[in-house]
Amino acid sequence: MNMSNKKILLAMIITCVVAFIDSLYLLYVHYFPLMPDATLFALCTAGTMFDCNAVNTSAYAMLFGLPLSAWGAVFYLFFIALLVIYIKKTHHLIIEFGMLWLALFAVLLSVVLGFISFVKIKKICSFCSVLWICNGILLVLVGIHISSLYNGIKHAIATIHDFDVIEILRDNRIQKIIIILSIAGIISLGFAYGLTVSLEYAYKQKEKEREAKLIEEFQKDYEQYEKVNITVDDIEPFAGKKENPVHIVVFFDFNCGACHRAINMLNELALKYNDAVALYLRHFPLDGACNKFIEHTKDGASCRASEVAYTLYGSKAYHDYVMQLVSYRGRVDEEVIKATLQDLKIDYKALEKHLQTTEIKKRLQKDIELGGKLKVHATPTIIINNTMLKPGIPPAYIIEMAIKIELKK
Repeated sequence: MNMSNKKILLAMIITCVVAFIDSLYLLYVHYFPLMPDATLFALCTAGTMFDCNAVNTSAYAMLFGLPLSAWGAVFYLFFIALLVIYIKKTHHLIIEFGMLWLALFAVLLSVVLGFISFVKIKKICSFCSVLWICNGILLVLVGIHISSLYNGIKHAIATIHDFDVIEILRDNRIQKIIIILSIAGIISLGFAYGLTVSLEYAYKQKEKEREAKLIEEFQKDYEQYEKVNITVDDIEPFAGKKENPVHIVVFFDFNCGACHRAINMLNELALKYNDAVALYLRHFPLDGACNKFIEHTKDGASCRASEVAYTLYGSKAYHDYVMQLVSYRGRVDEEVIKATLQDLKIDYKALEKHLQTTEIKKRLQKDIELGGKLKVHATPTIIINNTMLKPGIPPAYIIEMAIKIELKK
């Protein structure tokens, strides 16, 4: 091998080392996004199009359970091993063309990832761009090396047709090289996987510490919230089990957009914390037509929606009816109520007979009286184990922190 080819091989190793280090850095950024005070933050956010964090944490940044940067580290580490074996052991054409196909694959993948960055994510990662450039350089270097060995690429490609694969594989030396390369591939994958697991563990530990600090800070405010005496003995949970230690009661109105979002969120949390949280609904229409604690009288639609709900109380239809109405975007009126019942295959006319009974009226008034006693004046009003939150819809993480505080008691 002449001096020129040795320099090309050295350039390949240097290119792979640079790309390997870059991949490791991107793997770190995947779990620990760059903060504004980070040294390299400016390089990642140069202009409006560049954002390493957005690209590295996008849905496209994972493949078969590992970040793409981890696969990049595997690739470059394996390529370095391939080059070392080629230099130290044998200059066999099967390795030479293996390097060519690997480099070509890397370039094609760079084109695909570049397209995803530009078109799908609409952001560019500057450090990803370094990898794409390295892949291009690697392909050029491999091409130059093979071209010099076989007097041009055309002759090199023609050489592929001249050798017998089976005959080559019978060669003991080649068999040993294949075994060594297989081990190198497994080690490369194991290294990247181990590093990924370590970073993921470190990330989770950091998140736990951050969450513990947030809960500690929130607990100071939470303890200052109004304490009330409210029972749930008289009603069944809307979601979760009655014996669960955390009871969440929400006073709501069917014509309150924030209530719709709150019930959907609380229902999801009750499902998430299935063995810890029970969600209870208390109807509190903000309409003087049925609620004596509200000055203004409206069209009675909210009252009607709650009365219909109570005719279904105790059945699966109750849950379905409530969830369908709180998922509806727009005003809940008589027509929407009828359409919802029709979707649930419930006869509205048969239901009307029950609506006139005093039992239904009493059930609704019981919730309203309780709300009045607790001085509920707006919806949604959420009460967690006798701690009344401020009216409105808090973020889900606030509710989760309150749940965790209650579980520690």
